[in-house]
Amino acid sequence: MIILTPQERRSVIFIGAVFLCGICLQVILKLYPPGYQQLTFLDRPSERLAVDVNRASYEELLAVPGIGPSVAARIIYARDNKGSFKSLDELHGIKGFSKKSMARADAHLMAGHP
Repeated sequence: MIILTPQERRSVIFIGAVFLCGICLQVILKLYPPGYQQLTFLDRPSERLAVDVNRASYEELLAVPGIGPSVAARIIYARDNKGSFKSLDELHGIKGFSKKSMARADAHLMAGHP
């Protein structure tokens, strides 16, 4: 039989409790997967909605793949100062909005009437 001091016994019990909590947590996560694995509305191809660049808010533009914070701000600035976009081709003049970014965002954007 192993003889442990009171402090050693508390340490062994603590390590055992942490180990048991870890096992319980793994079982719970396997039974109930976390919510971040759910799809967002842009991940489901059948439910993609086109964002109108003439009416979209800053947050709506950020949700479009290929548009970052600075490009979204530049789109809104250009729209407010130069008027509405008549076609998506006018977005090529926005600094930082490359052809690659435009290709990613094209399916998610439209230029409707103001």
